[in-house]
Amino acid sequence: MTDKLTLAVNHALNDLRHARARMGLLHQTMGLDAKRNSAWCEYGFKEELTFDDLYKLYRRGGIAYGAVNKIISHCWKTNPQIIEGDKYDKSKPLTAWERKVKPVFTNRLWKNFAEADKRRLVGRWSGILLHIRDGKAWNTKVTKGHGLAKITAVWAGSLKPYSIDMDINSLAYGLPTMWEYTESLPGGSSRRVKIHPDRVFILGDYSDDAIGFLEPSYNAFVSLEKVEGGSGESFLKNAARQLNLNFEKEIDFNNLASLYGVSVEELQDKFNEAAVEVNRGNDVLLTTQGASVTPLVTAVADPGPTYDVNLQTAAAGVDIPAKVLVGMQTGERASTEDQKYMNNRCQSRRDSELSFDIEDFTDKLIYLKVIDAVAEKTVIWDDLNEQSASDKLDSAEKMSRVNQTSLATGEEVFTKEEIREAAGYETDNTQPLGEGEGDEGSEIGDITEE
Repeated sequence: MTDKLTLAVNHALNDLRHARARMGLLHQTMGLDAKRNSAWCEYGFKEELTFDDLYKLYRRGGIAYGAVNKIISHCWKTNPQIIEGDKYDKSKPLTAWERKVKPVFTNRLWKNFAEADKRRLVGRWSGILLHIRDGKAWNTKVTKGHGLAKITAVWAGSLKPYSIDMDINSLAYGLPTMWEYTESLPGGSSRRVKIHPDRVFILGDYSDDAIGFLEPSYNAFVSLEKVEGGSGESFLKNAARQLNLNFEKEIDFNNLASLYGVSVEELQDKFNEAAVEVNRGNDVLLTTQGASVTPLVTAVADPGPTYDVNLQTAAAGVDIPAKVLVGMQTGERASTEDQKYMNNRCQSRRDSELSFDIEDFTDKLIYLKVIDAVAEKTVIWDDLNEQSASDKLDSAEKMSRVNQTSLATGEEVFTKEEIREAAGYETDNTQPLGEGEGDEGSEIGDITEE
C-alpha cells in the first residue's frame, strides 16, 4: 500500500513539473532565456513578486536586510532642512516662515519619515498616516487649519485602496477616494479602518508596473539562499555521520534477528537505534558480526565562488558596492573609493528623490493648512562627503603651516577666519558648525478608529 502511494505521489509531482514547463512555453515572459522558456521554472525563480515575497526577503534575508538598512542609514544620517527661498545662507537668521514650521518638522517626524522610506524600499511603496488634531473620524475629510500631532509609517501590505474615482472628467480620476488600513492589534488580532485620502500620504509609486528596490536582485537573493542552505545542509549531513553497514553474503539474517529477539523486518530499527547511540555518545562501542561499518561522507564543494558570483549580482541590482554591502575590506584605497561611491549614491538619492518627496509632503501640509503657504521653498541636506572633524583640523593645520612658510614674503596666504572655518568653527565664536538642539516633539498614542 505504501509503495503504491509513493508511486502515485511521484507521478503527481512529475505531472506538476511537466505542467509548469508547458506553462513556461506558453508564457514567453517567464525568464530571459529565449531558447529555454521554462528556465526560471527550473531555477525556482518566481514570475510575479508580491509584497509578501519582498517582505519575507527583507525579514529573513541577511544581504537584502543589510542593503535596505545601509541605504536608509546613509541617506538619513542627518535630517534635512526646509528653507524659504532657493538659496541657503547660514549667516542669515531664520525667516518668519521657517520659525513657524520648525515645531512641525521635528526630529521625531523625520525619524518616522525615514521609517516610511525604509518600508518603501522593501515593498515598492509605503503609506504615511497623518494624525490631524481636528477631532474627526479617520474616514472623514480633514478640517483644515489644525495642527499635526504625529505621523505613522505603514507597510504597503496593510494599506490598499478601498474605492477609486471613476469619473473620467474628474481631476482625481483613477485615484483612491478612500483607503483601507489593516491595523495590527495586541494578541495577534487586527481590524480594518477606513481612512480618507486627506489623512494619507503615499511615499513611492503604487502603480502595477512600479519596480521595487529589491526586485532586480531578487533572483540573486534566491540563489544566495540556495548556496547558503545547500552548503549548510552538506556540512550537516557529514557531521551527522550516517553509517553504512555492509554485510557479508554468508550472513544469516534470521540468526542475527534472533539474537535481538526481533523479526527480520524489525532488524532495521535495531540498526537505527545503534547508529543513534553511536552518534550521541563520545565513547560508544559498536559490535558487528560479519559486517563492516563505514560513514556516508561526501566531499563538500567550496561555496565561495558560487556565492561571490550571486553576491556581485545582488550588489549590482541594489547599486551598492559588494565590499560595503557585506563589510569586507581588502585594502584601504579600495575601501575608501567604495565608501565615496556609496556617499555619492546616497547624496544623489537625497537630491533627486527624497527632496521631491519631502516637497510633496510639505505641499500636503500646506493644502491641509497645517503650515502656512510660502512662495518658494527648498529642501537642503548636508554633504555626505564632507570632511570629518579630524580631517578639518588636519586641513586647518596645513593652512597654518602654509602661512608660516609664507611669512618670508611678509604676507599670509590664509586669514584667521578662513583657518577657523576650515577647522569647522564659526568665525565669531568657538562653537563647531552644525551643532544645535533638536525638537523631539511629543509622543502620541496609537491610531484609533473614531
